[in-house]
Amino acid sequence: MKQMLPPSRITELAHEEACCDPTFDWQNRQDFDFASRGLIHRPDDAAVYDSEGNIVWHHKAFEEFLHGDAPPTVHPSLWRHALLNNFRGLFKVTDGVYQVRGESLANVTFVESDNGYIVIDPLTTAEVAAYALNLLYEHVGEKPIVAMIYSHTHSDHFGGVRGMISDEQVESGQVPVFASEGFVEWVLKEHGLAAEGTPSRNAYMYGENLPISATGLVDDGLGQAIEGGQVTYIAPTDIIGRDGAALSIDGVPVQFMYAPGEAPTGMHCYFPKLNTLHVADNCYMCMHNIYTIRGAFPRDALQWADSVAQSLKFTDTEYLVSGHNWPVFGKDEVRTFLGQQRDGIKFMHDQTLRLMNFGYVPAEIANKIEFPPSLARLWHLRGYYGTLKHNVRGIYAYYLGWYDGNPATLDELPPRTLARKTLEYMGGVTAVIERAQEDYEQGNYRWVVHVLNQVLWTDPENMAARELASAAHTQLGYSAENATWRNAYLSAAIELTQGLPETPKLHRALRDVTRSMSVLHMLDALSIRLNASRAAGKTFIVNWILSDSAELAHSEICNCVLNHRDGNVSEAHATVTLTRSVIGQMSLESLNTNQFVDLVEAIEGNVDVVTELLGLLDHFPHWFPVASHDYKFEE
Repeated sequence: MKQMLPPSRITELAHEEACCDPTFDWQNRQDFDFASRGLIHRPDDAAVYDSEGNIVWHHKAFEEFLHGDAPPTVHPSLWRHALLNNFRGLFKVTDGVYQVRGESLANVTFVESDNGYIVIDPLTTAEVAAYALNLLYEHVGEKPIVAMIYSHTHSDHFGGVRGMISDEQVESGQVPVFASEGFVEWVLKEHGLAAEGTPSRNAYMYGENLPISATGLVDDGLGQAIEGGQVTYIAPTDIIGRDGAALSIDGVPVQFMYAPGEAPTGMHCYFPKLNTLHVADNCYMCMHNIYTIRGAFPRDALQWADSVAQSLKFTDTEYLVSGHNWPVFGKDEVRTFLGQQRDGIKFMHDQTLRLMNFGYVPAEIANKIEFPPSLARLWHLRGYYGTLKHNVRGIYAYYLGWYDGNPATLDELPPRTLARKTLEYMGGVTAVIERAQEDYEQGNYRWVVHVLNQVLWTDPENMAARELASAAHTQLGYSAENATWRNAYLSAAIELTQGLPETPKLHRALRDVTRSMSVLHMLDALSIRLNASRAAGKTFIVNWILSDSAELAHSEICNCVLNHRDGNVSEAHATVTLTRSVIGQMSLESLNTNQFVDLVEAIEGNVDVVTELLGLLDHFPHWFPVASHDYKFEE
């Protein structure tokens, strides 16, 4: 990988000014106390491997540079946050409550019970979850897991479950798995067709293809980095309804509170005997994402603020823990923190709708709203993960969608056509690049990436434009206080000069969620791959018999659409008998046509119809161009 550019003098000056900016409460060291408190063990070598010997988590690269004062390539506020996320290992929060933090993007929380441990959120992948559990066993004591709690539907909070418990333990009733109402439906929705964003957008947001260094990946806001490995899933056995519940789990009283917000369904868990409240991902030590730049449904900010407000009813809370970052200690500190978190979310919501009702459009709102000083000065509301700018756009989209109401934007030209016409008016590509170079020297980096974006839509191979755009993205990355914006800018800089990576840097799989889907859900994954051009004029029906689950379904191509329904039909052109595993592999694109035909148990009727159906399906690339605007499939 080519060496990244140094910071410009303009970038360095911006960082020097931030160090003197009274908005930042540099003298407040409380977070360093809270992040380090209760450390039991910090592993010297935190390398975790998968079954094939691939490293799926290793902290060494962060240790090599994350110390001392901020380098000129990192915003000093983000550097401070990264140092705090670097407090890692096994921690004791209070008697009977432990966390492993900093060894994953997320935290896992262990609550000691009469005969074992209650686990809240078993991390992202099985390999790292097993590693975290082993830390607990080695340094606190080995006892069985008596219950598993999923706080919400995002995979970094359930994906490691098979690293801690097995199907047999769950099916026998030995380990109940608790989740909130709607959990299963939302897991399938969020991890099915859109799969929590695309690989390219995920990689941009989390910096997966960046070098771990002061000129690359420094932090991810919620934690230091996302891990690799097997993303697993075991369906919940016990559902907590919208009214919540008060239960005793192996001698430990737990009050569950339904709390949608950062996820469409989720819950907080209060342990009254331990004075400990787990707030899922609804609160943590940085601004939240009302909208995530990897791509997802905008969240309901008003409902989210209410979920945080409702948590204030647990008035005896002395220890607040969450799915990311470090805890809050002390009754007064917890109440103050929750109130400020509530107000930060509600401020964004209310002020967005206020300006929306004056006719402001998203870009205007994003550049107009600022926190009042009382909120802006709070470290836990700084924009390390979410930002005011992209959150208010998400709130606008939640209420009004993509259209800003101006007919001039109702049916815009496609980006390549628009860019070519715009550049004609501006005097052509060469003239624009020359002017962009002048703006770069003046530090107008946002404008440079905007105008060169037009050039690259017109001429993706223009190396002068790519190099200059890469340089501007690099300076924007170095200047960003937000970790995910930094990652996105620097990922764009690398793509523009070095192209797309050949293989994923991290190895992750999500087969368990697919196996939990109904046959119709799995077949829907085929529908979005149907190439309408190749399917023109095709009409046929295929029956499906799942031999290991007795499920029956049929698929019909008509009008360039692939529809699926329960049951078999007599007019089908072919009937395929196969297992859920095979149809799951087909939906995950892990089988070619020959492999599929070899693995099915039987095909009755016209075999050619089955192979023709498979031939009409596109195969999605793992990566696609984002910043470079290289020509895409069929373009």
